[in-house]
Amino acid sequence: MPPKSKPDTSGFEKLKKDLSAGKPGQLYIFHGEETYLRDYYLGRLREAILTGGLGEFNRHNIGAKEMSPHALEEAVDCLPMMAERTLVEVTDFDLFKAGEKDREGYIRILSNLPDYCCLVFLYDILEYKPDARTKLAQAVKAHGMAVNFARQSPRELVDWVRRHFKAQGKEIDSRLCEELIFLCGDLMHSLQQEIGKIAAYAKGDKITRADIE
Repeated sequence: MPPKSKPDTSGFEKLKKDLSAGKPGQLYIFHGEETYLRDYYLGRLREAILTGGLGEFNRHNIGAKEMSPHALEEAVDCLPMMAERTLVEVTDFDLFKAGEKDREGYIRILSNLPDYCCLVFLYDILEYKPDARTKLAQAVKAHGMAVNFARQSPRELVDWVRRHFKAQGKEIDSRLCEELIFLCGDLMHSLQQEIGKIAAYAKGDKITRADIE
């Protein structure tokens, strides 16, 4: 069996740079298995864009059932209120299953996003399956980026687990982190819950195998 190819994390790295620089882009596709990271960075994106007392007025949500070129265009065209930018979030809508006429409409909108708008397509339940041969996929690539929140590597997870224990005033060595990941799986939401339980249960400052068991 051929080895698994590594996930493309270039979009994820670019998103982190955009947020660190305080300059979010105009179009993102959020997808991937690691929902903890996805929710975390969506929260950071909201914080960066929805500034001021009227921040939430500048967030526009569109569900899959309400989605259409007209609905998207209306949301994108809404000017920001007492802020510099707006955020449009589209949840679980499969762009690539839209009819041909609608796809043409989406291509036109994505190709002409105003500077003040940040548009995010959030794939939660649906799997993101772009067809690279289509003009729609080319428009996404030309004007935005797909951000794959992939499962983290064992080394990244160990570091993350240790940081989360440290935030709760506890120390844990790398070997026990690896055992915890083996027992609980490598998705961060599950690990976060177990870290909270173990930290609350442990009497000492250093986590032991008995605490985990």
